[in-house]
Amino acid sequence: MIRKPQQSSPENLWNRLARDLIYDSKQVLLYAGIEIPERMDKGRPVDYSHIVERITKGTGAGAIYDPTTRRIHFEPDYIQKIIDFQSRFDFPVLDKAFGPGGIAGYIQEDNGNGDYQLKNPTANDIIHQAMMASSRQIPFAFVSARQLAQYEVEQFGIMTNIYDGPIFLYVSSREGVAEAEKLHGREGRYLITTHSIFDSPLTLSNKERVDVFFHCVEKGVPVYLTTMPFSGQNGPMTPYGIALLSFAEFLAGMAMAYAVNPKTIIVNGAYPTMCTAGKDPKLKLGSVTHNMTNYLVAYTSRLLDIPSIQSGCTVEGAEHKDEILGTDFHTVRAMILWEDLFEGWHMLRHTYGFLADLAHYSFQKAEDDIMAMQHIQSLDDEGITSVLANNVRLYGDFRKAQQIYNKPTLMFAREQGEVINVIVETVENFKGDFGRHDHTLTNIPSEWF
Repeated sequence: MIRKPQQSSPENLWNRLARDLIYDSKQVLLYAGIEIPERMDKGRPVDYSHIVERITKGTGAGAIYDPTTRRIHFEPDYIQKIIDFQSRFDFPVLDKAFGPGGIAGYIQEDNGNGDYQLKNPTANDIIHQAMMASSRQIPFAFVSARQLAQYEVEQFGIMTNIYDGPIFLYVSSREGVAEAEKLHGREGRYLITTHSIFDSPLTLSNKERVDVFFHCVEKGVPVYLTTMPFSGQNGPMTPYGIALLSFAEFLAGMAMAYAVNPKTIIVNGAYPTMCTAGKDPKLKLGSVTHNMTNYLVAYTSRLLDIPSIQSGCTVEGAEHKDEILGTDFHTVRAMILWEDLFEGWHMLRHTYGFLADLAHYSFQKAEDDIMAMQHIQSLDDEGITSVLANNVRLYGDFRKAQQIYNKPTLMFAREQGEVINVIVETVENFKGDFGRHDHTLTNIPSEWF
């Protein structure tokens, strides 16, 4: 009997795409590397020399600093050595875990008449966050509000006294690091400190942020590293290109952590962020493309056995609408994608409560989102099909996403290595402004959004 040829399964295609992403990320770190910025503080140049030494010392030819270009280049075999050292074996958050995640600028409070006001977060908002995480049995918790530096030490006590699961906490000072070290591991406590040490593309952020990151790594406190380039702005326009840059920046951060303390767990928070090109960009955080691009990074992390927290279930716009299952359309769409279609991911952030492209956080929306999520998780295949069938727009978007999932090359063309050259050229010739590269101008299909 003659066997008929079969197409590759989706898993084989995603595996191939993930391996391409890993290889290309190494090439980006070899040829572009990461830049040590030239910054001034009170009229004097900021000295990054001790940071350069910590990243490169003892690596042999693994990480090399070029003083002429002020860039650190990483040898691919050195990056692979670090990847091979990683493991999710004892990480306390189980796979397919939905959590609040992310950081918003303000707390949004509804006035009851369809209007709302914004306020700076307070200690009471941290308490509210902790109580919600505890009462709803959320698998991990965040303090989801910015401008909390005045409560940096207090947040540890508040969260750990109310919520007993893994907690992601922002730190920006030595006092915060000391509190994290004191509480991490005590009576089963598991704390992960959150960091953003790069200004995309591939440039170290301010020295203070990097120092705090190193302090946590030294103490063995788990670190979660966010890299957040925007498509067509400080990152390539294409979905594969923006995933490539964000993942390459994460690998650079992982290499930095490894050079200081190889035993510290680092969580991949690479956040490829889709937005429109031009001088007035619009974030597309709730789009199918945004979720698919973040899933590629999540899938790649799973292949490498790296703890990973990706972005999904985000919403576009400032208004919280009761469109489907008691909450916003974009939120439900992404929930169903991650719950029913995607496989092999670890943790998902931006699931609950976010509005206005993550600028605002609403506790009311968070409660509504959790109810929608729990309802979706209670459904079998027939129940999911029923939800899709009852909303024409949702059904159409899910079908499109399913086509891409079954054949990811529909969205994620590798571009034959061209995107690596685009990143290198933009870094060298356009000071990181991808809007000035022809690649951006020729890759703006509206159907992505």
